[in-house]
Amino acid sequence: MVLAVWNASNDDSLLADALPQLVRQHRYWNTGNKAVRVRAGGLGKKEDDERDGCDGIAGGSVKALNEGASEVFTFSRYYAELNEPRPESFREDVQLAAMAGVSGREAAALFCNVASAAESGWDFSSRWFVSGDGLQHTRTTQIVPADLNAWLYRMERDIAAIAAQLGAAQLQDEYMARASARLRGINAVMWSAADNCWHDLLLCESCGTMSSAQAQGTAFHFDNSVSPAGGAVYDVELRSGIFASNWVPLWCGCAEPGSALAEAAVLGLQVSGLIQPGGLLTSLYRSGEQWDAPNAWPPLVHMIIEAAVESGVTSGKALANQLADNWLHANLVAWQATGHMHEKYNGCVPGGIGRGGEYEPQVGFGWSNGVLMALLERKWKRAAHEI
Repeated sequence: MVLAVWNASNDDSLLADALPQLVRQHRYWNTGNKAVRVRAGGLGKKEDDERDGCDGIAGGSVKALNEGASEVFTFSRYYAELNEPRPESFREDVQLAAMAGVSGREAAALFCNVASAAESGWDFSSRWFVSGDGLQHTRTTQIVPADLNAWLYRMERDIAAIAAQLGAAQLQDEYMARASARLRGINAVMWSAADNCWHDLLLCESCGTMSSAQAQGTAFHFDNSVSPAGGAVYDVELRSGIFASNWVPLWCGCAEPGSALAEAAVLGLQVSGLIQPGGLLTSLYRSGEQWDAPNAWPPLVHMIIEAAVESGVTSGKALANQLADNWLHANLVAWQATGHMHEKYNGCVPGGIGRGGEYEPQVGFGWSNGVLMALLERKWKRAAHEI
């Protein structure tokens, strides 16, 4: 956002004001329990996963197990420093712990994981479930998100660009090195050649540097006494599952435009089952949570459209045009039927309204309006160019 405003204003004072704040924000995501070190290794076996997006799409997804000593990468994860019920959802969290049959340290771990899912913005989703279905199986802190790390890669490049503009050569070099290391890790550990996308990672609880309590899963998610940045190195599994977040790294520039990797990512998106008449499914899984099928969220739709356009792949532009047209039509149908723009939509039914969540679906709506305006402008420019 800082660079977007600067590109429009050419006001270097904005960059000077923003740079130290951006560095502090970056540090927040890369220290303490938010930082985690993982060991890269070899690929494992292919496992089936059940999918039920719009049409009961079936298929398999690769699950990779990194084994043995090899290069170690530092990534980031969501980790809310909250080991008690969320103030804004206190009753719901207490009831969840009771339903899960946990108390004490186990309840504190569950509260931390639920708050961390809220920190992600994806509250809630089967994406954060481990070894079961339902909120009681939320294990957000055990997951290293592909999209979060891709955003941080883009942030590191942006900080380097701002530093370069301001003549801060040392800071520029530092953040270019950080970006290079993170990108190498994202593509080495998170990329799946079978699914042609980037997957989240699952931290294995068998890490040798963990305490016995952590190995039992009781304190793994909230015990600050064993900080990943303090020396622990985790083995990881590549998470199975098809989510829109799997292609956010394409938007963040993790594949060079026109490269074989970009082409593969576009192909993976085309066959993923996420592109539907009403937009882009958040996942292929009907969990009843709002960040799953059949819901489609404007920010994800916009990112994936821009990613496909900027991929440098011919089929990517065609996919972007298809998704943009589907989304514009769905927005129009819903507006004609209800008189409102909505925060989320039903990706399977053009004009259908998204459901689920801990609150009544809202109308308005800032990001829906913004994405609509951006896509209308893009469509107008495309038409003008074609003419």
